[in-house]
Amino acid sequence: MVCKTYYICITISNMETSVLTVKGQLLIPKRIRNKYGIKSGVKVIFEDTDNGVVIRPMNENYFKSFRGVLKTTGNLKEETKEMKAEEKKLDERKL
Repeated sequence: MVCKTYYICITISNMETSVLTVKGQLLIPKRIRNKYGIKSGVKVIFEDTDNGVVIRPMNENYFKSFRGVLKTTGNLKEETKEMKAEEKKLDERKL
């Protein structure tokens, strides 16, 4: 890197920039799209954090991150039957 004496040169290897359009659109740089598998039509989430905004693709890994959030006894068919029976009882009471 060659710098003249009156310039301050800063190199940040993991940073890319983009400009927000008047329509509120951002262009995600190609290197980042390729790295994270963000293709045309892929939905992304904007997560507000204390350090700024995090943009993440809503891909398979995003949905896998929710595994284990809902606790079950392991027998989904039986739980579904019980829930339907409870709903049926509530519906009968309404009549």
